[in-house]
Amino acid sequence: EEQTGGIGRMGRAWVSPSGGIWITIVLKPHIPIDHVFMITMAGSVAVARAIRKEFSLGALIKWPNDIFIGNKKVAGLLLELAAEADIVHYCLLGMGIDANVPLSQFSPELQNNITSLSAELGHEVDRASFLARILKEFESQYLLVESGEYDTIIREWKSASCTLEHRVDIRTLKNSFSGEAVDIDEFGALIIRKDNGKLERVIAGDCFHQ
Repeated sequence: EEQTGGIGRMGRAWVSPSGGIWITIVLKPHIPIDHVFMITMAGSVAVARAIRKEFSLGALIKWPNDIFIGNKKVAGLLLELAAEADIVHYCLLGMGIDANVPLSQFSPELQNNITSLSAELGHEVDRASFLARILKEFESQYLLVESGEYDTIIREWKSASCTLEHRVDIRTLKNSFSGEAVDIDEFGALIIRKDNGKLERVIAGDCFHQ
């Protein structure tokens, strides 16, 4: 029903009060480790598709792992894995979806950037039914990952992206820069055309829309 120790990317706290959908899917994928980000992409596509199909809300994907409605975040994903050499032993795909969470549960500064399905719809949703829809959508995407059909997932991810073709600010552990998000490659890296015209490949980092 709720998490008291929710964790987001980079070890940040993840606020997950009652009313949301907080789940972890345990996976044992048979894929090369350099394509493991495809699981996050598959999960993002699944959640966005489920929201659009179930509630006719315009859910979009923000790189690397967030789902937005309009300019507000409604869900996030986090992939953790155990691997050695190039063998993936298992993955934990965490999903946090603000389903029936009252926005008053969030701090005032978060309220400007976060929404929930119930806030968008004006009524609560059936969480069990919606979770079943998410898992069904994810299963179909995950089977594509397992069979190596990465292009299919990438195409749908691109079509639902709110990051591509927009100016963004990127912050990585090493540096920060701005530019236009022009593409995503087969490994899930975001391709940025920097203001000096050079292309930069971002594997991990924070992405802020301008």
